[in-house]
Amino acid sequence: MSLFPHQKLDWNLSRLEKRVDESRDDVQTRVDYALACLSRALFHGGDEPWLNRALTAARRVLQQDASNPVAHLVASLSLTKLDRLDAAEQHLAEAERASPGLALAHYARGRWHEQARKIGDADGDRHLAVREMESACRAEPEAWEPHAALADLLWERAQEAGGPGKAPRLVERSQFHAVRALESDLPPAERSALRYHLGITCLHAQKYPEANKLLTELVEDETWRVRAQYYLGLVNYHTGRYKNAILYLRQHLEHAPETSRVHARIAMAYLQLGEVVKAREACNRAIAIDPGDLSARWTLGCALVEEGREEEAMKAFKAILEDAPDHAPAFTELVRLRGRRGDHHWLQSALRAEVKGFDQLPLDEPRARSEGGGARHPRQSTRDRISTLVEALRNDDDGSRNVLEAIDLTTDESLRFLLWESALDLMSARRARELAKKLEQPGKHYSGALGREVLVLARALPEELLVKALEIGDEDLRRAAVERHGPTRDVADHRKAIDQERREARAWQALLLLAVASHGNRASRALLVRWADEADEDLADAARAALVMLGDPEAVDQLRRRARMKGSAHLVDAMTAQLVPPSARMAVRPLAEGEQRVCTTCGRRSSETAHMMVGANAAICNLCLTEIALTRRELETDDPDRTCALSGRSTFETVAMYVFKDVAVCREVVDQGLGLLERERVDRWLAAL
Repeated sequence: MSLFPHQKLDWNLSRLEKRVDESRDDVQTRVDYALACLSRALFHGGDEPWLNRALTAARRVLQQDASNPVAHLVASLSLTKLDRLDAAEQHLAEAERASPGLALAHYARGRWHEQARKIGDADGDRHLAVREMESACRAEPEAWEPHAALADLLWERAQEAGGPGKAPRLVERSQFHAVRALESDLPPAERSALRYHLGITCLHAQKYPEANKLLTELVEDETWRVRAQYYLGLVNYHTGRYKNAILYLRQHLEHAPETSRVHARIAMAYLQLGEVVKAREACNRAIAIDPGDLSARWTLGCALVEEGREEEAMKAFKAILEDAPDHAPAFTELVRLRGRRGDHHWLQSALRAEVKGFDQLPLDEPRARSEGGGARHPRQSTRDRISTLVEALRNDDDGSRNVLEAIDLTTDESLRFLLWESALDLMSARRARELAKKLEQPGKHYSGALGREVLVLARALPEELLVKALEIGDEDLRRAAVERHGPTRDVADHRKAIDQERREARAWQALLLLAVASHGNRASRALLVRWADEADEDLADAARAALVMLGDPEAVDQLRRRARMKGSAHLVDAMTAQLVPPSARMAVRPLAEGEQRVCTTCGRRSSETAHMMVGANAAICNLCLTEIALTRRELETDDPDRTCALSGRSTFETVAMYVFKDVAVCREVVDQGLGLLERERVDRWLAAL
């Protein structure tokens, strides 16, 4: 099904033109002819001459039937494509008054908004264009034209938002509507265009096998061959097949004008293969074509690093940053080289300069990114550079002090907090490195005091090192008794010293068991269970406390029984209140097949809906999720006391929180639920390639 005629279009146009000449008063024939002319113009390479024919035919219909909605819509779409937006708006308004809700009317309104946006008209709005195309898809769900248009619009919005990484839901929706269109009987040219679109979105969504299949097919299509070869080069590069990447990119160059970006991509592939000289040659060729190509200049800098020409590499990276201060890869490489050389003074000075200049940056004015994908806020770019510098100072003994000193250079509270956290992290990392050396020789360094420090910094220490440090033998105790207490001729004093060391060792082991549990790795449960079963009662209690940290209810009961025997059950209650959150966050999931639930918001049973999402304290059906999505602006809340009934997220932990029929649902759950059926449909279509 479609909004416009496509099958045997040339034959139909000839037939309709003959019938118009024979029956000049036949309004319906003129409408059909106008639609056919417009279809030829929009989808079959007719362009402006056929737009004028469609407009003329529509106007003749309106002379006989001034309220004919289809004629008004044909005239509106023709005028929109001809950039005559005021006249197009008049026809569109007439059609909407005569027959509100027509799929073709929504399609025409969406095209009007998008064309107005492209030519810089103040009334142009891509968001409204998307809404209109969505309405057209709902009015005629089997018509492929609005699905194809919506796929393009959503992909453009995703690119404006920064790409798939920033707007994955937009990419998913774009792919879904492209598949919906491809499931129809399309004209060959439109089918190829949509397969190309789907291949590009799969590439950016890192679905490389699917992108490879779609683009490989297009290599046989003369219209798309050259573009497909370029993107197949990128697909092969991202999947590590660098020789294939070079092959496709060179094939692309055989049929396309030489561009710097293609030579830069070839250089990157050579660099990954370790062929540094060829990489440098490809970079030089790209720079000869376009001296300002940042990708080529950055790759050249990396090639110089591989050749050991670090001074030249740093000059290359500095030159990039002079032209494009937001070029993160060049800044990262420059910082890495400085750090590798131990130039901590440069790192400290750079950190102070970035923090000092932060307050002078505009709050919300975006500036174009130097390397693709949307706009970047100056403050966010500066934050990223500060984070890079802080990470480079990790191996500097004075790194945390330098970060703390930089706090006073800014009045921005969020940046001050970031620096404070970073300084604490650097101090923790430095002390963790020192502790790791002692954990390598636990028999020499164990103690209750050191164990407490290990517990505090447990998350910064490798879990396997903590497990290894649990092993303290009798030989370690005897040696420590002599080294820590001095030699003695009295056997009783020596035994007393050994007993004291045994207590220290047991305290050490108890604290390390808790440190192991603090990693939250349930794979460690077997180790803790063994200690709870085989160790003496006091150490077993420490192992049970560690199991409680992993959420083991049996360990809680055992620990509570032991505590009651000693009259200290209240201590266990206080500990479990701290260790076990009162409402654990659940993973939101689709309702399993055969499972029965009732929607918390509307009361529908799962058998009455397409699918249902279930979580911590609620279930919500796809119909309610759709209603939330359509009215999300009216439902959004900033109430800090609201918690998502499905995921357990608070208002501070989500992008947005909606209250629907007194049930709080977070943005992530809405997107996950709405995208479920769409993802399944796209995956099925891709799997069938």
